[in-house]
Amino acid sequence: MTSIAEEQHKVFLAKLQGIRDNLGALRKDRTVYIRSTDVMLQYDLLCQQIQAVAHLDKDTDEADGLSRIYLLTTDCFLLISLFFLTVGKNNEPPAAFAALVIIKRLIKHLNESGNFSGKDIHPIELKLAELSANIEHGRHSHPAYIIEQLQPLVNDSFDALKPLQEKLARISVDLQPLHEKLVSIRRSIKGCEARSTFAVSEVRDFQHQLEEIEGSKIEGKFLAPDGSEPLGQEIVQDLLEKCKTLANEALERQGKIAPSLRATSSKLMKLKSHLERLSVTQAWSLRETDLYDYIIEVQDIDRSRVNGKFVDTDGNSPEDGQSVLLYLVRKCYMHIFSLVVSSEPVSEALTPIYNQLQTVRRCLVEVQNSGGVSSARELYPYSLKLTSIDNMRVDGKFMVGQDIPEGQGRVTSLLAECFEIIAELRASTEDTP
Repeated sequence: MTSIAEEQHKVFLAKLQGIRDNLGALRKDRTVYIRSTDVMLQYDLLCQQIQAVAHLDKDTDEADGLSRIYLLTTDCFLLISLFFLTVGKNNEPPAAFAALVIIKRLIKHLNESGNFSGKDIHPIELKLAELSANIEHGRHSHPAYIIEQLQPLVNDSFDALKPLQEKLARISVDLQPLHEKLVSIRRSIKGCEARSTFAVSEVRDFQHQLEEIEGSKIEGKFLAPDGSEPLGQEIVQDLLEKCKTLANEALERQGKIAPSLRATSSKLMKLKSHLERLSVTQAWSLRETDLYDYIIEVQDIDRSRVNGKFVDTDGNSPEDGQSVLLYLVRKCYMHIFSLVVSSEPVSEALTPIYNQLQTVRRCLVEVQNSGGVSSARELYPYSLKLTSIDNMRVDGKFMVGQDIPEGQGRVTSLLAECFEIIAELRASTEDTP
């Protein structure tokens, strides 16, 4: 007989799957812009389910059903979070979830590799502070149980970051540039191994750089400009030795990957390549919900590790290629983090206008920096473009059909800035005798 708990779980799973299917259909429809109203409808439905799931009996024999409910809820929340970014609701609490998912995995990998510098940690610190502020600011406009889901994730990330911060704090300011350079060299050597064709010359060049760094020591120590012995000697010395060892091993392996792991490496290389392409074309082609597939695929590969090792279809974990696969996973996480962080609080519907204004602004700033214009007539194409964009507004708002998309303030501010630059350039021509 089917138990009451099992029947309850089936109902929950069916409702959550319905939300998941609706979000999937909305995500894949490229014929129209995603509307905030459609996203908020699914968000409200998900909130109802999250609240109901919180009251489920945890002391049940149906642990598998409960686990599936939690997984599907998390999956829907990740999608909703990416939808919030897509429609420009970046500063609202639900938008934080996608970033927190990636930050958690990224911190874990940085800690596992031990190869990180302030350049890796500082952007994470800034993003966590921003997310924490957004969650607190939205405390009274979103259900309490949503805030209760998000705030612990922020706190856990801050806690996970502390050991990394403490390690960096043990390196003096005088040694930080050298430490950052060694972190970069170590990462670059691993990058050489992760290419389809191993770059012997590049690795040898890194070996030469390491020799120069070794030669800069005085009596076995790295000294500050004033001749003192700065803190962090052991950390930097250890990193230098690891870089030397890694370079030697890389030249021996020549990027070798075990045949049984090549399918995984090919998949990761393809993911990395796609993410790199998105990083270049983001402003014009990225719909943040596109990141869902990349997040899920990288997470699945990462979670498939057994005792930290990638396994093949037979359950074996050959040594050749393990470090390369780890590098590729971490690189994918870094690209996804970068794409999420750089997402602008502008709706997908307003993104084309916003991108055009950014391009106009870049051109105008370049004109300013190159000495301005000799005649106000040279500003005519820019004025014409800005006027055409300004004329798109209805009662001061950029409309898409009957909708007023998110990001009005950002777009209007950028438009005003462009007009101000043109006014300054025009005034400079009038002042010129």
